[in-house]
Amino acid sequence: MAAQQTRLLSVGLTQNRWNLLQPILVAALKNLDIAETFAAVCLAADDLPSDDEAWYRLEPGDSRDRRSTLIISCHPKVFWAHQPLTAQSSPEIWEVSSRPIAEQEDDKSTFSRSRSEAFLHHHLWTVQDIMTGQVIAEMVPRTLTEAFAALWAVVVDGRLARHHLPGYELAERRGQFSRLFSTAGILLPGHWQLFQALWDGSITEQKQVLAAVRQLPRL
Repeated sequence: MAAQQTRLLSVGLTQNRWNLLQPILVAALKNLDIAETFAAVCLAADDLPSDDEAWYRLEPGDSRDRRSTLIISCHPKVFWAHQPLTAQSSPEIWEVSSRPIAEQEDDKSTFSRSRSEAFLHHHLWTVQDIMTGQVIAEMVPRTLTEAFAALWAVVVDGRLARHHLPGYELAERRGQFSRLFSTAGILLPGHWQLFQALWDGSITEQKQVLAAVRQLPRL
């Protein structure tokens, strides 16, 4: 019997934005060979941090389709192009945009296909790592969660790069690594060697990544 088709759902996204994202989501599921893994995949836009972060939830299937439903929650701006500051003067600290976010979403100039591809490939492969047991959240001490997540993100994007699939680029991951860990101490050459090993695939297992976390400045 052929597997049932995976339903694609969205919450909190405008119809125009969802129309742009659907074919990218279909391609990402196919590229990662998980097009038939879930009963449904739902992108839920919410007021969460607007970088590349996301939250995952799996809902169990039912008697008609025992496959689970994957819900990926994120800020809608993860699908936007970087918007460089163009103002001649600094905005007031409490100043907010006068345009509703839905209106900004429908502005085609805000949408980035490449960042949308990177986001979906990155997080779908991370979910796959969790489902296959390559990452076991319970084995990560709470005090190391933020650092571990940052390092595993490097592992995933390095893997995507080696498979010639869309993901966040090396320069962007280096920048995030630097911003995060330099707040806790001075980054030494040995720390950057760890970063490169994560990206190149020399460090791939959870226990190795945890060992790398313990060699970096403590967050």
